[in-house]
Amino acid sequence: MNLLENVNDTVNANFNTRLEGLTLTVAAIWDPGYVSIEGEAAPTRTRDYPDVYCTDCGSQLSGYNFDVFEKMASLGNFKTNWTIFGDVDSSRGETYEQMALNFTRDFDVSGQWWSDTARRRSIGVSCGYYHTDVTRMLTVLETTGSDTFSLLMLFAPFQSYIWLVLFAAFLLVSTALVYIEHDFHTDSKRVNFKDELCRSLWNTWCRFACGGDAHDPRTHLGQLVQGSYGFLRLIVVALYGASLTSILIEDANTSGTIKTMSELRAAGGKAIMFEGDPLKSRILAQNPWLIPEDVSRGEILNTTDFRALLDKYGSQAVILSAPDALTVAQNSDLCDVIVSGVAISAGGGFITSYDDCLSDLNFVFDSLLMTMESDGTLDYITASYANKKCTSVIKTESPKSKYQVGLFRISGIFVLGSAVLVGVSVLSKLHQVADGVASKSRAKESGQTEG
Repeated sequence: MNLLENVNDTVNANFNTRLEGLTLTVAAIWDPGYVSIEGEAAPTRTRDYPDVYCTDCGSQLSGYNFDVFEKMASLGNFKTNWTIFGDVDSSRGETYEQMALNFTRDFDVSGQWWSDTARRRSIGVSCGYYHTDVTRMLTVLETTGSDTFSLLMLFAPFQSYIWLVLFAAFLLVSTALVYIEHDFHTDSKRVNFKDELCRSLWNTWCRFACGGDAHDPRTHLGQLVQGSYGFLRLIVVALYGASLTSILIEDANTSGTIKTMSELRAAGGKAIMFEGDPLKSRILAQNPWLIPEDVSRGEILNTTDFRALLDKYGSQAVILSAPDALTVAQNSDLCDVIVSGVAISAGGGFITSYDDCLSDLNFVFDSLLMTMESDGTLDYITASYANKKCTSVIKTESPKSKYQVGLFRISGIFVLGSAVLVGVSVLSKLHQVADGVASKSRAKESGQTEG
């Protein structure tokens, strides 16, 4: 039957009301958040299609797609008669293509989002305006930045050869000052070269660490050496501080979260996809390395422990349509799930049949949907179903917290410094004890000799 037969087709006719007074039969799969009865459990399939859950039950339904379609009916002044079915049962050999074909054959329209594919077009299923983004998205666990403990953090800013170059520079400057300033030492203050070099090394380190200097050069050449060394110190300290700060902040904010298909490949390349995903062949064609794990859509959408789901199937991510991905993220008990990246772009909408000119309905639907889009109605309905559980699909943090460094991350510096101080103190004490024992031994021997 042509539902648009005998309609007013004059130029002045309001196209949005061409279905006025008609009642459309609308079919949909039970889909929590989109078309379902809130508070009720998903229907269990007991037989092959048509396994009807309820009919003429629009007064009980809610969800994003239901609200969009009912708003569209309100604007177009037509009525709806909803029939709800359970989800596709793969154990019965059913596919979403078969369900789409059954819906469009037995009803005027399916009032929920459907992916638009070449296969569905080829079997006579017409998809209207893409009012729902069904892009396949990577849904992954959010991992925080590195917060590991490292005793060697103090040496992280420079590569090992730079530390060797710095030590060589200390030694060179110290040796130069010993030779340059040697003649200005009085005989009473002269010590052997080894002691002078050790003292010069200590002074050089003190200058580098801003600990002061017990000796100022007397000669112009010595002053030139110390001035050049001071400039070197300025550059090295600035680079050291900047590098250490960058390392700490970068480690704290660099996330191991998988954000792209290439990162998924590097992480192992295994992803959960829902059984019967019509875009699976396209995704595999673009990513032949991908190892898909087919899981029922109901199991994915009902999970509240996302980590357990990934562990169960040994996967690193779940590839879902954008609406399903948001549902999974919002259902997470720990709110640790994020929708991170695009696997493949796609759009979806309400579907009708090409037979009996039913596809002409899409022209009216498209006009109504674009009207709703332009006046903000679609955005309003979308917002009303967003973030029902988790506060945000993608978490944000304050600028201050982004650049703050945790104590645990730099505790290795303090532990290493404390260990050195304790070690030096213990060795000093042992040295004192050894000197005391040696002194007593010498005194005892001296007493025995005198006796």
